Amino acid sequence: MAALALIAWSSTREDTHYGAFESALSVLGGIYSGSLLIFGLSPVVPWLLVTLRRNAVRLPRAFRLAARHVGRTSRRTAAGVATTMVAVAVATALLIIIPAVTSQGRANYYPDARLGALVVAGFSAEQAATVRATIQQELPGGVPIVESGHAGGPSFGVTTSDRSSSWPGAYIGDQALLCYLTGNPSTPYREDTAVFVSPDGEEITSVELERSPFATDGSATVTSIPAITVESRDPHFGRLFVPRDAVQALGLRPEPEEFIIDPSHYRVSADEQERLDRRLTGTAYTYLEQGYQAPTAWWYVVAAAILMALSGALLATRSAGSQRVLLRMSGGSAVTLRFLLACRAALSAACGTAIGAIAGCVVGLCLIWPMTISVGWETPPRAPFETPWPAIAALIVALPVLAAVIAVLALPAWLTRSSRALGRGPSAPPEPQKGAPIP
Repeated sequence: MAALALIAWSSTREDTHYGAFESALSVLGGIYSGSLLIFGLSPVVPWLLVTLRRNAVRLPRAFRLAARHVGRTSRRTAAGVATTMVAVAVATALLIIIPAVTSQGRANYYPDARLGALVVAGFSAEQAATVRATIQQELPGGVPIVESGHAGGPSFGVTTSDRSSSWPGAYIGDQALLCYLTGNPSTPYREDTAVFVSPDGEEITSVELERSPFATDGSATVTSIPAITVESRDPHFGRLFVPRDAVQALGLRPEPEEFIIDPSHYRVSADEQERLDRRLTGTAYTYLEQGYQAPTAWWYVVAAAILMALSGALLATRSAGSQRVLLRMSGGSAVTLRFLLACRAALSAACGTAIGAIAGCVVGLCLIWPMTISVGWETPPRAPFETPWPAIAALIVALPVLAAVIAVLALPAWLTRSSRALGRGPSAPPEPQKGAPIP
């Protein structure tokens, strides 16, 4: 717990920069400390079962016999209850961590294109005509193809006097490309004016286009053109547009770098992208911007942990006693026998769930901080996230109820460790001989 608290505290400090290595160490250290905490609580389980047996008189009448029976056999039932405890702790921790990681991932997501746009890239200048023809064949006729170009790699650069960063990957194209970047066909287009699509409200007034000394004639040419700022419709999508004519004025010839299908004109489906990707295998690759996709693999782990918790409760019920003892307690009634099994399963599940939920909350609330660290020098603010207390409460309540329902519906012979089949069934115990004690 001390290690978890220290890792969580260090992860909340805003004056500390975390790289990928430091972030991985924090996460692994938190997971290791949380595992020690969860598995270290296993010795508490037998003590809890014995305590319940000693204080069974304080429990509701329906659970008194179950508490005495489970506590009397605590050495055999502890393993099943501990399994339930560990599984519930893992499920509870994940229920806390998943929403936090999803919220932070959505806040840190920066799209590579406008939402719904299809981008085809990775081809050479010689393959551009073939790639364009393939796109036209796979998509419906008349779909406009927007072209974005580059101007010869290191021999061309774009800088702005208002920003400290350079834009070597500025979008070079015509009015169709500008309409795609802004998402607004009414954006003014001028052959000598750059457009900055700003995601954060920052403005620029000019752009410098530089043809570096790496050009063939060995001369450096710098041209300054005016720039206007247009607010981006997506808070994470910012681009710098440079007219093709301004680049050609420097003596450079922009070459096609990407082909884009503007979602304002046509939205490409996933099937169409898959067909196009197969056609372009080895020539180019396709990318369909679908926005942030929350990870779903976590929920399979939660489901597996819940199943393991139920299995542990049922195994604890199976290990709690023999058929003969329960038959004596139930008086030979099948209904009473199933009721006792249900109470025993619910009590075993409740014991493991109570400890596991507490440990899982401690681990989850501490791990959300190292697992939401943003790696990079420009650290974005942490996204707000809420602890899903209703889901945790539902897990705590539903698990014992599910264990009791399964115990009622399952075969009593399996849950009571019957070593041989009872031909007369659990509701008909063997009749004692006259004068013999009832078994």
